[in-house]
Amino acid sequence: METSVVIASVLNFSVMVGIFVFFGRKPFASFLVSRSEAVKKAIDEAEKLVQEARQELLTWESNWRQAHSHAEQDKNNGVASLKRFKDKTLFEATHEAERIKKEAELLSSGEILKAKKGLQTEAIERSVELAELYLGEHLPAQEKHKLVTEFVGLVGHGTR
Repeated sequence: METSVVIASVLNFSVMVGIFVFFGRKPFASFLVSRSEAVKKAIDEAEKLVQEARQELLTWESNWRQAHSHAEQDKNNGVASLKRFKDKTLFEATHEAERIKKEAELLSSGEILKAKKGLQTEAIERSVELAELYLGEHLPAQEKHKLVTEFVGLVGHGTR
């Protein structure tokens, strides 16, 4: 009896497989075709997205290089501008220092001349005072009169 059960089970299984193949072949094939098309569509869409992402990456990299280039150019322009400003400021400061030095030299020369003139005037006045004092003490009255007369005569003629 066991063989008849095995044969019945095999026959039952074969009938079932036959029914499934006969009735299920078209829906299963249709399922596999639709699944295959869905997978292919998903792969195509994924490839399209990858391509778009690569293009976007290229765009961003290009923009970054341009921005980096502009930043480098701006930095170089700023450095050059600062150098020109430094040179101009140094040039102006040097000229201003020279002008101040010349002005100070002129002022000091003027002050020296005024001081010399003042010292000369003071020396002359003091010399006259001392000469007057000396002559007043050591010169007789008659000599004094003669000296004054000669001096007035010289002054009257414009000669000194």
